[in-house]
Amino acid sequence: MVGALALGIAIVVAVILYRQRPDWPLHQLHELRALLQHARELAAQTHIASSDYQHLLSQIRQLHHLATQAQKPMYRLLFHHLHALPQYDEVTQARMKNRALQHIIYLVDEAVPPFLIAHNDEASLSHYQHVWYAVLELLQTRQRYSYASIPLHKATPNASQSLNLQQQILVKRLCQLQHLNLEDSLNTEIDRLISQLSNDAERALATEAPLATEKPLANETPLASRLALSQRVNAVILTVLDNCLADLLAGFPAPQDDIFNTLSPLHEPRNSA
Repeated sequence: MVGALALGIAIVVAVILYRQRPDWPLHQLHELRALLQHARELAAQTHIASSDYQHLLSQIRQLHHLATQAQKPMYRLLFHHLHALPQYDEVTQARMKNRALQHIIYLVDEAVPPFLIAHNDEASLSHYQHVWYAVLELLQTRQRYSYASIPLHKATPNASQSLNLQQQILVKRLCQLQHLNLEDSLNTEIDRLISQLSNDAERALATEAPLATEKPLANETPLASRLALSQRVNAVILTVLDNCLADLLAGFPAPQDDIFNTLSPLHEPRNSA
């Protein structure tokens, strides 16, 4: 009993000291980058790997534990969307992933501008805002594309026309994203997505037939194919944000001591050359 009480006091003291540290915002950004990377691993998985899922939950718990009181509700809501993810059906799982991604990018935006303002880095702030707004527009368009996919699956009247419109807008947003300074592998993936969406839209206009993204894989329904495409867009969004954070943090190594102890190791910073 005494040992447990002492441990509890030690944890409280450690958190108080942690929040008094001037490098706390920097550590938070490194933790958020780890969160982005684990979320990206999960985004493209149809069958969720238990290890990746647990890493993501651990990272959310870490960030919630170290967050200010004002920030904690957002982390609790994020955890709520993901805590039973493997138990959901295909459509619900995709919807929960989409909600979680929206929360993650807002958590990033809550942390990055104050950090850059504190360091008087107006150039980096301007670049970050340009990237973030492009990402936000793509996310909102991807959400509408996902919503339009469900009525088509249920044979709702005019669902095909609605999905065709959302596909065209999604292509436009992906093209806009390529105006950023993206790495070659990311541009290649965006090109694949644009080609797939454009071909679907052209085929639908020519035949006035219901849309079905690419030829579904064996045992994969058209809806499953569209949901998988949505998650690929999510992975692109997470990669763009991760690269942006990598560039911002290149000159700010993660603090290394007993208080700052990142649970989930980060990938190596990308080469921006």
